[in-house]
Parts: sequence; structure tokens; C-alpha cells
Amino acid sequence: MKLKDNLYEVLDLNVEDKVAEVGLIRDSVIYRAHFPERPVTPGVCVIQMATELLGLLLGHELSLDEVANAKFLNVIDPLEVGRITYSFQKLTELPENGLKVSVLVSAGDTSYSKLSLVYK
Repeated sequence: MKLKDNLYEVLDLNVEDKVAEVGLIRDSVIYRAHFPERPVTPGVCVIQMATELLGLLLGHELSLDEVANAKFLNVIDPLEVGRITYSFQKLTELPENGLKVSVLVSAGDTSYSKLSLVYK
């Protein structure tokens, strides 16, 4: 399931800086199912959003091969945080068309996740 337009909407894509800003869809079925009284963005969704957004920034779909590191620093509550920013840093090309990327998920001064992802 693609999360774009189901869990989030793209508000801004900065291809040059590799930054994407998204708005969370607060009435998403995912939030209604994942702690309806106090919705939380599931970690697997944070990672899938990174994959989809990086694919949009690069102009082609990606296949996640490995989550090398995932740190979830704060809860992303869509009732408290409506917009989040994905900053893709340290894009490193790997042999056989692989790509390793560091991702910071934040809003303002608050960091929500730090990810290190490997794609094929």
C-alpha cells in the first residue's frame, strides 16, 4: 500500500536539497486503527514514507533492502504535529546500483527519527 495520499500528502519537494515536507492526514485509516484515542505514526510507516519520498525526489521508485539503523526519538502524533520534514543526507552509491542514505525526520527544532536505509 502506498502511503502517499493515504497517510500523508506532499506539501513541498526540494530536489536540489533532497528535502520533502509532508502534511499528515489526521483522519487516515491507519491512525484510526493505530491507537484511535491517541494516534501515533507507526515506525514502519515513517520508513515507508522515507522510501516513497526519496523515490519522488530521485524520479524513480526504490526498493528497500535494509534498515541499517532506525532511531525513533519522539512520537509523531498527527493531532500535535501536522507537518513533518524529511531531510535526506549522505546519499552514497553502492555497488550494483545500490544506494545508502541517512534520513532525518523533524518538525521545527524537534527530531522524530534518524534512519540509515539501504536501497537496491
